[in-house]
Amino acid sequence: MTGTVWIFVLLAIVVLISLVCCIAIATVSDFYVRLHYLAPVTTVAFIPLLIAVIIHEGAGQAAIKTILVFGALLLINAVLTHATARAARVRQLGHWSVDPQENIEGAAPRG
Repeated sequence: MTGTVWIFVLLAIVVLISLVCCIAIATVSDFYVRLHYLAPVTTVAFIPLLIAVIIHEGAGQAAIKTILVFGALLLINAVLTHATARAARVRQLGHWSVDPQENIEGAAPRG
């Protein structure tokens, strides 16, 4: 296959992953479960995009910039997801620590 066909296939994979995640976010009712569906868009879907850029542009400046953006998204995604979950829990319970009614194995009760 030619490079153009491979690029088209890789970009179709990116769109498919993003579409599936959007549908999952729209259908799931729990906020904390929705957070899990945000990660594949910035991590899993970015890998075929990176490969498509390397095929199209070669291993030059565009590929290096894409790799740097991928690394930044990988780090920012984890931090932002954790901060969002923590803020939602504080808003819901008024504190971050374990609630006495929660039965979480290995967690020290609040007190």
